Amino acid sequence: MQTYRVFLNPESAFGTPLVGDTLFGQLCWAIVHRYGETRLNDLLKTYCDDKPFMVVSDAFLHNYIPLPCLPLGYWEKQDNIDHKMLKKKRWISLSHLNKPVKEWLEYSKSEEDIINTEISLIVEQPHNTINRITGTTGLAPFSPYMMDQIWFDNKLFTMDLYIVIDEEQFSLDELKQILQDVGQFGYGRDATIGLGKFIVKNISSYQWEINTSCNSYLTLANCAPQKLPLDRENSYYNILTHFGRHGSLQGLVNPYKKPILLAKSGAVFTPLEFKTEVFIGQGVGNISYQQVNAVHQGYCPVIPICLDIYAQG
Repeated sequence: MQTYRVFLNPESAFGTPLVGDTLFGQLCWAIVHRYGETRLNDLLKTYCDDKPFMVVSDAFLHNYIPLPCLPLGYWEKQDNIDHKMLKKKRWISLSHLNKPVKEWLEYSKSEEDIINTEISLIVEQPHNTINRITGTTGLAPFSPYMMDQIWFDNKLFTMDLYIVIDEEQFSLDELKQILQDVGQFGYGRDATIGLGKFIVKNISSYQWEINTSCNSYLTLANCAPQKLPLDRENSYYNILTHFGRHGSLQGLVNPYKKPILLAKSGAVFTPLEFKTEVFIGQGVGNISYQQVNAVHQGYCPVIPICLDIYAQG
């Protein structure tokens, strides 16, 4: 398995944050549209058997990764901590990964520290639903409503994406093609009206620096850690319930999938026996009532880190 780092430049506003498991699903549809449904079915045959053909990270601020989800007592003590500001400091620069993990909080930054509102901002976009009988808006459910859009300065804003592929199953050229296809069509909500467009600026192989004292993994996407051989006392994460929807043609019938419990990106998992891995997790099947072969990306790319065992209590 080889990790690739992808630089993306947004070309429009986004209706959906660029997260790995959602992007994986849209890339699967891009495979169907570009190479045919048989090709995707072949790639998914071993997907839930710890042999994924592709694992996709969230998109991050350029040269930054999420700060690990760790107890406050783990971090090196700092005087006069502003706990409200602490919640906003969610990013650590790649240039500081060589520091001890317990010092990362000191070097962490908020999104406002890294970018300003002239480069990225969230705005509310008015929408309405027309009553086909009266030809106008009106009372609910036809009253106007607002939806968030994420806007970028596409000349200045770059996002980093990390994708792990098994090149015996899926080639780099194929990966480049489907990324371009999704970027041209649009990603996520309201792609059909122009949102979610991006261009692939660069893609190159990438390897994280690893030393012999590494004992844990920092996750770069939502994942399903259930039943993995983990040291539960030294694994830290926040959870989310993912309410997935089918895309493309499958979304025209019954778009809703079964809810899935996942660990959020930025989790720290300590295995019972550490091995150098580029991804962890599992493929999640049986997630759809109408499409029995549908899967969800429960895998995530990881960074090996050196975690001092946290003394609880």
